Amino acid sequence: MKMKHPLGTVTVAALGLASLPALAQAQEGPVWDVYGQLNFGVLSVDDGVDTNTTFIDNDNSNSRVGLTMTQALQNGSELRLTFEAGLGLTGSSAINGSDDSLDVDYHRTELRKLDLTYRTPNAGIFSFGQGSTSTDGSAEADFSRTGVAAYVGISDIAGSQLLRFADGTLSSVAIGDTNGSFDGSRRFRVRYDTPVFNGFSASVSYGQEVLSSGNDNDYYDVGTRYVQDYGDYSVDARLGYSFRDTTNDLVMGSAAVLHQPTGLNLAVSAGRKVAGDADYAYIKAGITRDYIAAGATSFSIDYYDGNDFVVAGSSTSSVGVAVVQRLDAYNTELYATHRSYDFDDSSASYQDLDVTFVGARWKF
Repeated sequence: MKMKHPLGTVTVAALGLASLPALAQAQEGPVWDVYGQLNFGVLSVDDGVDTNTTFIDNDNSNSRVGLTMTQALQNGSELRLTFEAGLGLTGSSAINGSDDSLDVDYHRTELRKLDLTYRTPNAGIFSFGQGSTSTDGSAEADFSRTGVAAYVGISDIAGSQLLRFADGTLSSVAIGDTNGSFDGSRRFRVRYDTPVFNGFSASVSYGQEVLSSGNDNDYYDVGTRYVQDYGDYSVDARLGYSFRDTTNDLVMGSAAVLHQPTGLNLAVSAGRKVAGDADYAYIKAGITRDYIAAGATSFSIDYYDGNDFVVAGSSTSSVGVAVVQRLDAYNTELYATHRSYDFDDSSASYQDLDVTFVGARWKF
């Protein structure tokens, strides 16, 4: 089934879903909420020969705006319609040393969510439209609170930067080619989430890519999650599997633990292409403490190790450090991060690439 007119399909399905269980009468009028964030920073990239510095949007968590309409129903269920879109600003993963300006260039791929969900008291959650597949977030269990600056998606702050060969000439290998988390994405999909049973939950989804051309895959995703507290410890474990009908299936998982009294935390993530073309492992350690009255301060250090990206036999490694300072009274986080990338293959030698990013995220 190919969805030629996704917005029209959303409308029809929304009307059908909205009439579900006679849809139990609404208790009162809907609740509307506008939300969003601005997330800008100064990014400096040193490729071993040149250093480029620019003011840019942060693709770890891009600037966006959203609108929700929530309708409570008499049977205890809830109907919610969500619209969310990026602002179309040039992001950190797009700049490449030759085109580094912050511009507004809006494309339909900026649409993040156009999603209708029906949440029931006991039967789970039903979702339809543009939104997260069941594996979205499967690789991202993390209690460090530094994700705005550093997380398993290590190429989001420098994905289009080209590596230089050892002799200083530019290669055609971009940072984004040399690594991946295999985490799920947002697509036009139908999704079902089970209720939570003793900390365990699961979801399944089927979707297609309708916002960009040239992708005719059908995506079938399965995700599981376990979230629980054990005394002073919080645990979050996730596992996902993505079936693709014309490309390599992906498996990914992550787990994180937090010691609440001290703020010490540890996260691990791993994934691979099922056919064995590429794999990675990632580890991150952090601490969050209330050093100042303005808000919590979080530090983290992480390490990424990947194999067989770009070409068979290649190796990728990256080390990153990050600090995030919350300013609770202003709904703002100040952050700084530094990351070094190393890539090697049997046919060429490449110089390391270093990235420093300092910025702020304000939520409303």
